[in-house]
Amino acid sequence: MRPDTTKQDNFTRSLAPLELKIEGIIDAAESVRERIQADLPSHSGLAGAVDHIVAAALSAQKVSRQVKGIFSLHRLPALFLAAALLLLLAWTYWNFFHVSTLSIALAQRDTEDVLRLAAKTNRVRLKPNYVPGSREAAELVKAGKVDLAFVQGGMKIADHLPRLKTPAEEVVFFLTRAEKSNPAEMKKVITSLEGEGSHTVAQEFFAIWGATQVKYEHSWSDITKGEKTSIDPDVDAVFVVKDASDKSTISAIKTLYQQGFALRQPYLGSQADELDYLEAFNLEAGYLSQEPTIPSDRLKTYRVPTFLVARTGLTPRLLAVAAHVFDSQPISIADNEFAPTTNNAIEMFQGVDAFLGIIINIVLAFLALLGLEMMTYRKRFHELNSLVSLLSMLQSNKDILGVTDSALRHENLTYLSTVSDLLGLISAISGYYTQENSSLLYNNLSEVVHQRCDNLKLNIQLKILHSSIKLDRPASFGKSPVI
Repeated sequence: MRPDTTKQDNFTRSLAPLELKIEGIIDAAESVRERIQADLPSHSGLAGAVDHIVAAALSAQKVSRQVKGIFSLHRLPALFLAAALLLLLAWTYWNFFHVSTLSIALAQRDTEDVLRLAAKTNRVRLKPNYVPGSREAAELVKAGKVDLAFVQGGMKIADHLPRLKTPAEEVVFFLTRAEKSNPAEMKKVITSLEGEGSHTVAQEFFAIWGATQVKYEHSWSDITKGEKTSIDPDVDAVFVVKDASDKSTISAIKTLYQQGFALRQPYLGSQADELDYLEAFNLEAGYLSQEPTIPSDRLKTYRVPTFLVARTGLTPRLLAVAAHVFDSQPISIADNEFAPTTNNAIEMFQGVDAFLGIIINIVLAFLALLGLEMMTYRKRFHELNSLVSLLSMLQSNKDILGVTDSALRHENLTYLSTVSDLLGLISAISGYYTQENSSLLYNNLSEVVHQRCDNLKLNIQLKILHSSIKLDRPASFGKSPVI
C-alpha cells in the first residue's frame, strides 16, 4: 500500500517555524537553580554560574528587542547598501534619462528655431510661453513666472539673473534719406514695437548721437507685411535690429530703397564701448541683395546678441541643460575620429580611478558598518565563552572513575549532569542571538560557543559513562610477590 501523505503534508504546513524563546531558556535556568539549591546546596560556584547564565539570557532578550527596531545597528549595512543603490539609480536616471521640462518666454516668430534646437537633444523639453517681445519676456523671467526667456541685447536685464549669450544674433540696420546724413538733426524715425529691442537700442544710439527730440513711429511690422509701401516725407530714418537672413527683413529694406532710403553706417566710435552688448560687424557689398546691390559698398555696423536669461533659483543642472540646447549640432566625421593622445589617456585613467575610488569607499563603509555591528556582539559572545570556561573549571575535579563512596559518586553525577544542562542553555543563548540576527551566521562567534559547549558536554558524558566501570583493587597490590 502506498502511504497516505496528505495528512502528513497538511500537518507539516500547519506547523509554525521553530523559534527559540528566550523566556523558555530563562525558565529552564531557574529550574536548574532550584535543583542546585535542593541537591547541591554547598556548591556556590555552580549557583553563581546559573546567575550569570540568567543575566546573559536577559541581556540577549534586551538585544533582541533593540534589533527589531527599523534603525537598529544590525540593519545599518543593509540600509546603507539600499540607500547607495537607490542614490546610484537616481543619479543615473537624473543624468542620463531624465527629461527636464522648462517654460520659456519667447516671441512667436522665434518658436520654430528654438523648438528645432531643443528637438536635437533628449535632455530638455521646452514649453513655450508666447510674448509680444523681449520686454515682456524679461519681466516674466524676473518675476519667476517662467524658467527661461529670450531677451534681445539692449533690453534691461536684472543683474542677479544668470544669462547665456546665444548664437542667435541680429544686425543693426540704419537707413536714412540721401539728404539726411546727420543723426543729431533727425526728428522722426521708424522702428519696431514700442519698448522692444529695436526701439530701446535706437534710443541708446540716438542719445549718444545727441538727438534728443526724436519721435519714433512703430510701423516696421507694417512695412514687413507689405501693408505700408509709402513712407511719409517727414520720416528721416529707419532704425531696426533684425535677422539679416530673414526674408521679410530683406523685402522691407528693398521697399525702403525704393522710397529713397539707403543703408548708412551707425557709427558710434569709442562710445560703442558703453553698450557692452554690441559687436562690430561688416556688411559686405550685396550682402542682402544682388539685384539691386544692397548695400552698394562695404558697410560697418553692429551685431546685437540675444541672451537666454534664467530665473532666480534655477538649479545649475537645469541651467547647463538649457545651455546645451544650443550645442546640439549634427555630429561630423571629425567628431567620431579616434586619435588617442596622452591627455586622452590621462583623462580615461582619472575617470577609472575616480570610479574605483567610489566603489572602494562604498565597500569600506559597508565593511566598517559590519565591523561595528560585530563589535557590539563580540562582548556578548565573550561572556558566553567565559561561562563555558568557568563550567569547564568547575567540573574538572568531579571524576567518577575510581570513586567508591556511593554518596560522593551520586553527588558528582548530579553535578556533572547539572553542568551539562547549563552548557546546553549557553549553547541555546548563542543560537538565540543567531536566530534574531542572521548576519551572525557570516562570522564564527556563535560557532565557537557551540563547538566549545559540545566538546565539554562530550567530555562530561564520558565521565558519566565511567560510573558503570568497576575497578577491583587486588590484595597484593603494592606488595612484592613471594617466591
